[in-house]
Amino acid sequence: MPSFFKSKSNPTSDFDRELLSQSLVGAQDMEDLIKKEKLITDLKLTELRQNPIKGNYDYEHLKAIHKELFKDVYVWAGMDRYSIGYRDVFRKGNTEFTHGERLPEIADKLFDALKDENYFKDLNKEAMIKSLASFLNGINILHPFREGNGRTQRLFIEELAKNAGYTLNLSNVSQNIMIQASILGAKGNIKGYEIILKDHLKNKPIKLSNEIKSTLGNKTKTATTRYRRR
Repeated sequence: MPSFFKSKSNPTSDFDRELLSQSLVGAQDMEDLIKKEKLITDLKLTELRQNPIKGNYDYEHLKAIHKELFKDVYVWAGMDRYSIGYRDVFRKGNTEFTHGERLPEIADKLFDALKDENYFKDLNKEAMIKSLASFLNGINILHPFREGNGRTQRLFIEELAKNAGYTLNLSNVSQNIMIQASILGAKGNIKGYEIILKDHLKNKPIKLSNEIKSTLGNKTKTATTRYRRR
């Protein structure tokens, strides 16, 4: 049963050895791979927050984000575990994620449910936090990729929130805090995700058209003139 902890030295597990052999960065050992992977993906994360991957907020959209993030790092960037033949049990510590054989089925259900919810549009902030937390937990339990799930799902959730009329940036949430939230989520408790989202989800500023700005400006000038004449 594969575990996806990465050693910081020479590969000590089948998972580490496979990652090293499937990388595109010419890494000599796991420490080198981790360093190069972080350097590349940190730049990509910044780039994709400025110029997001366009899509329909479906499973293909999620995979497109993963591909762009990791295309210079791993040969299977953008491909889920099912597609690369990794169809066994997949776990981290005591957390077991969606079995590889069931990925297509569970992914379809998850993203069909998102579509049925109209991608969380027109929700107030409280409802948005709960809905995003539940969906984020669903993506995390799905854990479709061999590596890079956390970074991919952060970008996807940020874009989903933006599409629904909010702003969200999870770049300042530490990996440790997100891991703790995911451990709770795997046990059916999404409170950790809700706390994170409550701290970082913002209402999108209202953009006024030039016509409205002009009208408001004229009204302000008129009111100021009247006040001065008193």
